[in-house]
Amino acid sequence: MRIKTLGVLVVGALALFTMLYWLTDSARLSTRQTSAVQAQLDFGKEVFANNPSDPSAAGCARCHGDDGMGGPVPGQPGLNAPNLHSPSIAAKLKINPDYVHLVVSYGGIVVSGNPSSVMPAWSSEVGGPLTVQQIDSVVALVTSWAEANAGASSTPAPNTAEAGKQVYNSVGCVSCHQADLGGVPGTFPSLQNVGNEIGTGLPNPPSGLDKMKSDYASDPATFFTNWIRDSSNNYNGGTATGMPAFPESQVTNDQLQALITFLLTQKQ
Repeated sequence: MRIKTLGVLVVGALALFTMLYWLTDSARLSTRQTSAVQAQLDFGKEVFANNPSDPSAAGCARCHGDDGMGGPVPGQPGLNAPNLHSPSIAAKLKINPDYVHLVVSYGGIVVSGNPSSVMPAWSSEVGGPLTVQQIDSVVALVTSWAEANAGASSTPAPNTAEAGKQVYNSVGCVSCHQADLGGVPGTFPSLQNVGNEIGTGLPNPPSGLDKMKSDYASDPATFFTNWIRDSSNNYNGGTATGMPAFPESQVTNDQLQALITFLLTQKQ
């Protein structure tokens, strides 16, 4: 009788343990997932860091800053590395969830179309120095920064030159046209006098160059809107111009107006 009673108690205890384990399993799973995500972000910070003593560090911070906020690129006067906390990156991720992965893996050519971009390809799959794990970790870090600031783009930008300059830096114009708006001769046109005339130094003048000049003379703001939103279709018969399209999902109308106001102040 005692053995039967003991057996019942053991079976009951096992059943209770199984039920409690099942009820708390989702919480343990969530904890493990959170821990795994944090571990990946921590490793991403190690990869991102400019730490020559750490063989896993790629030195991204050398150009983008320790906090990823961007800034002048060493040895490249007038060239600024983009802010990796920019809400524009989050907007691009909504369109293409692989955007950051592509840029890190294959380099700045993904953003600018410039094969000579100072942002190199990092993936070992294309001859870069980083492993798949390193790429995934730094991508997770940059994505977390961008998504944390995604809501910032919902705040309307005032239509001022100061706000427009911030848009210029945050949406990536600076990476091609440079901090001083001087561009890259033969690749990206100078915008230093764009308040008086359309950008000079286009490497391949669009087929609609005459229309560009006419639209600019008629209403510079309308020209800028057409050019920035979709230069290829508006001025080159659908053929790529080298200037990427910036739809409203990436640059809101208020940001665009502020950017145009800033560009119109550029007069030499």
